[in-house]
Amino acid sequence: MPRRPVLLLAVAALVLSPVVAGAAPLTADQIYEPVGSYRFCAEAQLDVANIDEQLMNERGISITTVIWGAYNDLLFSKSGVDVDEKKIITGEGIEWLDAESTDPGLLRCKMRTGESLDEGAWPEGSANNAPRFQLDPYYGFGDLADGVSTSDVDQPCAVVNQRTIDNVWANLSPAERAASDYSPEGDTPTLVTTPDSPSESGPEWLGPYPVLNVAGDVLQVRSKTLFTPTGFSTPRFDGARYCTFVAPQYLRDVLLGTQAVVA
Repeated sequence: MPRRPVLLLAVAALVLSPVVAGAAPLTADQIYEPVGSYRFCAEAQLDVANIDEQLMNERGISITTVIWGAYNDLLFSKSGVDVDEKKIITGEGIEWLDAESTDPGLLRCKMRTGESLDEGAWPEGSANNAPRFQLDPYYGFGDLADGVSTSDVDQPCAVVNQRTIDNVWANLSPAERAASDYSPEGDTPTLVTTPDSPSESGPEWLGPYPVLNVAGDVLQVRSKTLFTPTGFSTPRFDGARYCTFVAPQYLRDVLLGTQAVVA
């Protein structure tokens, strides 16, 4: 019987150690373990913002993630930077498939746009967030991050979902691949990503969203995005690059036939 997703997260925010460029890649097993979920948004930040990891490392810039528990915390929190600590601050919410919070289904990542990373301070007098969610009043790191993003145009969220497909498929045995109802291989793959679905606001982005969908005999891996470049809106909102992603465990279990696709 299909399990329904339940948003059940730790009540307190968990601030993780910085993920430094050049860190050892996750092992095959770790992509399914908590460390994989907790590092997911930091790794995704590298992909969507076209970050040159070597240059980022040379400049002493790292990425850290705050795991937000309650819905309102994730809603009111923003991605940002810490210019003194040279950190990109990403936020993450995990939507679970079970009441025990052991099977992640959907990962929500609040990240930064690539174009914002070499921008400077907000205009003087700009309003900040409420105290718990206040940010360093900077879009990015200014000249320190010049060239760290190799393009002013971000990659779609779907590139991260494609990386998840590739990693999960590579970690299946030949017998498991042969037995799966879906495959990313061949002339007519039956496991594919779809173009990002745009959102107009934070609440819309946080709304219910089936990250997997079956269309005929094709399993679609879907993503929802929210994007606000610098200079477009209000400083504390600008530079936002938000994405929803499929959790590797959920995709693996669907491919193995041990988990139904949740509508």
